[in-house]
Amino acid sequence: MPTLHLVASLGVSAFLLGLSVVLAGPAFELTGLGPRGGLHAGALPQFVVVVVAVLAVISAVSDLRRWWVTRSDASQQEEPFASPDQVLKVGGGVLALLALYVFAWRPLPFPLITMVFVALVSLIVAPPAARAPKGLAIIGLTSVLFSLGVWLVFTYVLKVPLR
Repeated sequence: MPTLHLVASLGVSAFLLGLSVVLAGPAFELTGLGPRGGLHAGALPQFVVVVVAVLAVISAVSDLRRWWVTRSDASQQEEPFASPDQVLKVGGGVLALLALYVFAWRPLPFPLITMVFVALVSLIVAPPAARAPKGLAIIGLTSVLFSLGVWLVFTYVLKVPLR
């Protein structure tokens, strides 16, 4: 694993941990569990904060371990990485879609705009082999189920309307 990849990974992990620390206060001020065990609006934000923090630590430790093994054992092959051109195209495309998603949040219904966003991001990050008719059907179905699932959980379980 190249040192630059390790530094980037540790930077992202540190950013996510910092974000989790900042968001933990507001998330845990919300009521998560009711007196009879029911879920309230704070349950999901609390879950997300904890999971993001745990996954950031796991990612950092895993990358540190992989870097240490490949650094000390010259026989280990380094995995290929995307070219900077690919990273800019994919990253730029996803960021542009995210900006459009945020802009379209108000005028369009949440399930519709989220379905379109998830489908387009999936198309950008999917390998070319996944862009066959079967892969496109899976992307479409996943987009619909994910968007409706998130909307239903927020609207009916957590009682947080997403319009």
